[in-house]
Amino acid sequence: MGRNKKYHNWPEEISKGHTNKFYHSTDWKKLREERLKLDKYKCQFFLGKWNDGKHFPDKIKLVEANTVHHIIPIKERPDLALDINNLISLSFEAHEIIEERQRWTWRKKKKLLTKERW
Repeated sequence: MGRNKKYHNWPEEISKGHTNKFYHSTDWKKLREERLKLDKYKCQFFLGKWNDGKHFPDKIKLVEANTVHHIIPIKERPDLALDINNLISLSFEAHEIIEERQRWTWRKKKKLLTKERW
C-alpha cells in the first residue's frame, strides 16, 4: 500500500449505511471505469446482452453507457461491492428501468390551471 492510501473495509462501511462514502471513493471510481472499459462504454441492456430477468429492452440499439450497476445490490451483499463480476455497464435510461424509477423520471407533469381573479 502507498503511503497516502487509506484502507477501507467497504463491506463493513456499507453495512453501517455509508453507501454514499463508498460511491465517492477512489476504489469505486477505479473499478467503475474498469467495468465501463470492459463493456466498451456500451449499454449492455439495450445491446440485449444483459437483463435482470424482469425488464427487457423494447428494441436492441447501440447506446452509450454512463452508469455502472451492481447486479446484486450492495445493501444485500456488501461483500460484492467491489466484485467486477457483479457490475454491468448501463445507460442512465436502462438503469432507471432496472431500478423501476422510469415511471417517475419520464412522467410529464400536468400544468395546474388556476382561475384568474381580478
